Amino acid sequence: MVERYGSIESKFLSWSQNRGITVVKTGDLLAALRLTPVQEARLLAQLSKKRLIAKLMRGLYLVPKTLPPGGVFSPSGYLIVDALMKAVSAKGYQISGLTVFSSYGLDTQVPNQLDVYNDKLSGLKKIAGQNYRFIKIAPDRLGFTQGYNVKEREGEIVVKFSSLPRAVFDAIYDCEKYGTQSKAFGWLKERVNDKKFMDEFLRILLKLGNVAVKKRVGFVLDGVKYSKPYLAKIMKTIPSQRSFVPLDPTKSARGKIDVKWGLILNV
Repeated sequence: MVERYGSIESKFLSWSQNRGITVVKTGDLLAALRLTPVQEARLLAQLSKKRLIAKLMRGLYLVPKTLPPGGVFSPSGYLIVDALMKAVSAKGYQISGLTVFSSYGLDTQVPNQLDVYNDKLSGLKKIAGQNYRFIKIAPDRLGFTQGYNVKEREGEIVVKFSSLPRAVFDAIYDCEKYGTQSKAFGWLKERVNDKKFMDEFLRILLKLGNVAVKKRVGFVLDGVKYSKPYLAKIMKTIPSQRSFVPLDPTKSARGKIDVKWGLILNV
């Protein structure tokens, strides 16, 4: 073991690496390394400060299988998300937002955080120097994903992205988070001749869309004279007694009225 590590640190690294342990939580080291709670807390804090392990959240740490060259553990965002979701027993998760929009070539904006839909965590977090936004949703709102195999030093993991149709839906539904509604409607109109895309998009819209989103999508597709049976399926799910909602939810609700779709055309 490299000499710059203290004896307890060396003992911990040998213990974790020999057993292939990649996640530890407070209490795991008490019996394994014969430490007191105070010694364990001090050890984990020292290891995290030296970047030999990565703190995922209070009392939970990601550990490398082997130390990389230079002795600094810099796990990827995907590895962190995968480990954290498993640790909190999430029923599922998927990455969306700017990372996914960029990966599909929809947007050229450089993402500065990972947006993660999941059923356990919410809020902004900084982990191992990287930014994350965890968006908590009900388990039945997860799905319509595309899996990608990513090779890490710790092994291969499957990263779940929102599928392309789900990503476009996310950009419309959560436009206030991403600032993407006008772009997203453009992405949708560009794909109206892609039957596979549109069929999946409709399934997502009918399952996950609220009334306001259905109105906006219906209006946009009606404007490009999309399939009437398709539009009828959307219209069928909109209550006949309609309140008017703004086409752009980020702007003041002032403008002409579209009676058919129950919209205030405030763009």
